[in-house]
Amino acid sequence: MYRILTAKLLDDLVSQGYLYCLSKTTSVVGEDADICITLFPVKQMPLLKDLSENFDAYFEIGKEPRQMAIGVDETIILVDLGEITIDSELSL
Repeated sequence: MYRILTAKLLDDLVSQGYLYCLSKTTSVVGEDADICITLFPVKQMPLLKDLSENFDAYFEIGKEPRQMAIGVDETIILVDLGEITIDSELSL
């Protein structure tokens, strides 16, 4: 399940123990965006040398993703929640 990144969603993830996000950047063709960044929350710090080809980078939730939640011009930022259950319905 994909959700648009918000500060509230990040707060909910942190409250559930998620501290990092793996990141995948792709090009998109759209009126409002040229780039899509998809974040995948994880609880343990990933090792850069062990990143799968599916990911470009990783971030601490409290840093870059928090800034991304404010908005990035011509960029869609999604969070892949997969099987993660968010307690707060406001985040959905």
